[in-house]
Order: sequence, then structure tokens, then C-alpha cells
Amino acid sequence: MDMTVNQLPAPTWNWLRVNEGNLRDVPVPAEGQVETETPDTISYSYYNKEEKEFPTNITGGAGADLDALLEQSKGGFHSWEIASGVKESAPVRLHFCYEAQKPVQNRIAIHACEDSEITVIMDFRGEDAAESARETILTGPYSGFAAVQTRIQAERGAKVHLVQIQKLPEYMTFLNDAGTSCSDGAQIETIQIVLGGGETYMGMRTDLGAKASTLESKIGYLLNKKESLDMNYLAYHTGAKTTSRMDVSGVLRGESRKLFRGTIDFRNGSVGAKGDEKEDVLLFSEGVVNRTIPLILCEEEDVEGNHGATIGRLDDALLFYLASRGIEEQEIYEMMARARIDAICSEISDEKTRELVQRYLA
Repeated sequence: MDMTVNQLPAPTWNWLRVNEGNLRDVPVPAEGQVETETPDTISYSYYNKEEKEFPTNITGGAGADLDALLEQSKGGFHSWEIASGVKESAPVRLHFCYEAQKPVQNRIAIHACEDSEITVIMDFRGEDAAESARETILTGPYSGFAAVQTRIQAERGAKVHLVQIQKLPEYMTFLNDAGTSCSDGAQIETIQIVLGGGETYMGMRTDLGAKASTLESKIGYLLNKKESLDMNYLAYHTGAKTTSRMDVSGVLRGESRKLFRGTIDFRNGSVGAKGDEKEDVLLFSEGVVNRTIPLILCEEEDVEGNHGATIGRLDDALLFYLASRGIEEQEIYEMMARARIDAICSEISDEKTRELVQRYLA
């Protein structure tokens, strides 16, 4: 299947090549395995296609082509629900481990009932290929392929924390799609950290269609060699006094490539809404390619939208200062790269997950 993903909601000039991502001859994936840990206070179910439909009424950021691809798969979906008034501090943990030459997909549904609170932590990692097969694996068109769709429904006053940690091998193509829908006063908080993967496509759409619903999204990435990251994030404001914030911070090294599309869309009825988006990119090499598209769309008058991006290299004065104190240049760059990820990692409330990120960085 040929796919178009991560489409910009308001296209710009085609020659810029930022309007969407394109994949050719994508294999139909089988359903993958997921290791799960669920607190007793949270209900877990698995549904096949005949039992219950995946919540396609909630739209993700990757787009309809990914929906169509996964509909061809025969798999079902995993579902977690937390009852009204229950506030669980222990997280739901989902562990995904991907193998070469085995295209897989998983679908995840989260339902937070009224005035509840739930944390979901997803860990994406890959098995290292055997040395004898490494050359073959790394030269195949989809030597490793995986897709994950997450759909979140947050009822009135509910709070959902979503944490995703990605450390995948160079041969992996990974599609990570999320969609959330909020009722009055609901809060969505997401933290996503990308520490590896050949080609990664991340999309997220949050529908802030109810009064005083909020989105807080933090994204960190550390790209090396020829890794690429294509992102499409949309905060869709239709409710009054809704709030969104997207903070992105990352490092590009080697010949890596990154494209960030961040859209705040104020629709009619979003009176008093506020949206902020910011990206801070540190460039370590001459061969990197960075593209940043901060976008604000507006149909409503009484709203506030802010966007900005800081893109550049380490300051020469800072390099000189640290070098004068006996720190090698390579060590300086590594220290500054790690500081970007550490800053986002510190926002994760779960100590076990913070330690996982630190092991990855080491």
C-alpha cells in the first residue's frame, strides 16, 4: 500500500516538501505482541474485530491512510478503562519489542471516566539483528516495520498522562499515531522521547472541543547518523477557554533529518482559548537537515496563539568557556545533548521510566 501520512492541515508550497510524508509499498502488518502491566484499579480488555470496533471516531495525527492500512490487519485492540472518581498513581505499562523482517501493528484504547486519573507508559524497543544477518537486514526496504495507534477518551474532569519512550534500531520504520478527545475540564499530558529509529513518523491530534479542556505536550529527540523523524501535531480548539501547549526540544547529529509540523487551530466557538508552541533545536553537524513548521489557524477573534523556534549551534563563547576548564569538545557536545533529554525526562513522574531513559542515554 502507498501511504500519505502527517499531512499539514493547511498546505504550503509543494516545492518545500513539508506538506506530508510519503511511504511506498508498505506491507500489511500482522498483530504484534504487547507485554502489559495493569494496576488492579484499572479494567483491561482485549477485543477482536467481531466483538467491538476500534474507536475510529477519534482522529489521529497520522491520517486516514494509516487507518486504512491497519484495518486490513486481522488484529483486534487492547483497551484500558478507569472508573469515575478513581485516581491511580501506579501506571499501566506497555512493552513493545520489535524484530527484523516481521511487520507488526498494535491498537491501544484508553478511556478515562469522569474525574479519574490514569498514567500509561509505553516503551518501544527493538531486538538487535544477528551479526550474520545485519547487512541483509539493513538494506531491505522495510527490514523492520511497526505501527502503533493510540486513542484516548477523557471524560469530564479526567486527567490522562501518556508517556512514550522510543529506542529502536537503525533498520526500523516506525509509525506512532495518537488521537485524543476531551470533555469539559479534561486534561491530557503527554511526554514522548525519541532516542533511535531509522525512519520515525509521529502524529498526534487533540480535540479540545469542550470547555476548559487542556493539552500539555512535551517532545524530545536525539537523532544520529541517517535517522529521520517526521512529526505532525495538531491542537484542535473548538471549546471555550481551552488551552494547549507544545514544547519540543531536540538534537540533530550526523546526517539526520527532522521535520516538525505544529498546528494550533482555533475554530469558531473557541472563545478565550490559548495555544502555545515552541521548538528548540540544537544542530551538531553540517550534514543535518532541520525543517520546522509552526502554524496557527484562526476563525475566532478572542483567542491567543503564540509560536516560535530557536535553531542553531552551540555558542562559541560557551564552547571556549567549557574547553578552558579542561572539558574536551566531544564531551561538551555529548553533555549538552544529554541535557536536552534530561530536562524532559525529569518531567516523568515514574522513577522506573526515568531510569530506563538514563540507561538508553548511557
